[in-house]
Amino acid sequence: MPGKGMNSTTAARSESLGARIAQIPFVVRHAFATFLAVPTLVVAAFILLAIATYALDRGESGRLQPLREWLQSHIFTDPEAATQVLSTIAGGMITVTSITFSLLLVALQQSAGSMTHAVFDQFLRRYLNQVYAGWFIGITLFTLVTLATVRPEFNPTFGATLALLFAVSALYVLLLMIYSAIEQMRPSAILESIHDHTLRARERQADLLRRTRREPKGHGTARETVRAPSDGFVTDIDLDALGRVLRAAPRAEIVLRLALGSYAAYGDPIADIVAAPGDDLDGLAAAVERAVTLERERNLERDPSFGLEQMETIAWTTISTSKQDPNPGLEAVRNLRDLLARWAVADPEETGEAEEDGLPIVYPDNVIERLMGTIESLTIVASESMQHHVYADVLRGLATTMDRLPPELARRAEEVVLRSLAGLGDQVLSAELEDALGDIAAALDGAGLTQGAAAVRAAGTELAASVGSLNSRATRVPER
Repeated sequence: MPGKGMNSTTAARSESLGARIAQIPFVVRHAFATFLAVPTLVVAAFILLAIATYALDRGESGRLQPLREWLQSHIFTDPEAATQVLSTIAGGMITVTSITFSLLLVALQQSAGSMTHAVFDQFLRRYLNQVYAGWFIGITLFTLVTLATVRPEFNPTFGATLALLFAVSALYVLLLMIYSAIEQMRPSAILESIHDHTLRARERQADLLRRTRREPKGHGTARETVRAPSDGFVTDIDLDALGRVLRAAPRAEIVLRLALGSYAAYGDPIADIVAAPGDDLDGLAAAVERAVTLERERNLERDPSFGLEQMETIAWTTISTSKQDPNPGLEAVRNLRDLLARWAVADPEETGEAEEDGLPIVYPDNVIERLMGTIESLTIVASESMQHHVYADVLRGLATTMDRLPPELARRAEEVVLRSLAGLGDQVLSAELEDALGDIAAALDGAGLTQGAAAVRAAGTELAASVGSLNSRATRVPER
């Protein structure tokens, strides 16, 4: 028995090690997708430039010969002078780069303390920051490569000159990087960046929505549930691969249970297959398992729900009593309102099912519901911290957008407002909040949601009774 227990422990460890090794390609791909790709290209360009300048210094200069002679007579008079200049540049670049990036990480950590880890994510994803990192490291490597070519009989005049010019440019780029880093740490800049990434991620989902259904249509008798082979977030769904296997089973339908960004633990159901007798259920199940990609890190480029979650986390943290900073919360509410306004008027034909390349695949699109849930959460935390202006901004945003919402989404907005009334008694009826309640009541009336409008006016009337009286949270709204 002890031997058996030891074998099972060893097997578990082996499986864990194998799972970690299997995750390496995903980790590397995620690192390049979020940060490493641009710096790597910039560094590679500097290395190729170092090789090119070495070849130029070794060959005949032709028209550049007068320039080489002038440089050798005034700056790089001999290999020893070039060595000293290049050594100074390389050492200075290494020092400046290490100190600058260390201080930058400290500043990012301080900013993340109040704005959550989304600060790191947005900083890494900005192309300008990636170019800065590649620029400093590339100049350092260019200088070191050029320094390695210096010999008593060889003076890399052009390479040393470029290294000197790059070092001068690095000092100015350092100023740009410092300004850019400070600018990017503003709450508005972080939230705008998340907003833009979320919009682009939703646009990238257009093909997925266009080629799939929202409701199942299959009536087959053969059924199979596909379960997750590992844990992770759904980061991709290969529709082309599923389409190929479905052509061999034209009466089958795949009902996906998880949307992009959803989490699945090991063994969780990820899809149901409805097929006709005689269809290859095992083959379909294996194809679904391969087509649904599970990763440990979410992908903001393809997952708009992740952007919504980041904005919700930032807003919740700053609005709540833990931070009491309403400005980021207001910025988040306004960005969420813009997303609602954009997505509410999206062309319904973009997600139609009557397409030539439509597939018998049901995809549970939950982005709009996730957006409404995020707005709902912010009304809750605004009541907890008594930030009446945040709550008023939420109501005003819904009121302004109400006439553009389709009927089903308008009813969901009404539900958000009605649920938020449960915490209205925790607020003080400021003039701003009173106006916002009037706006949302009028907007609900205009949408034909008269019961919701009446409930809002009744709640506002009850809260108005507390004006001019001494009340606590528990007594602000009288019991009925």
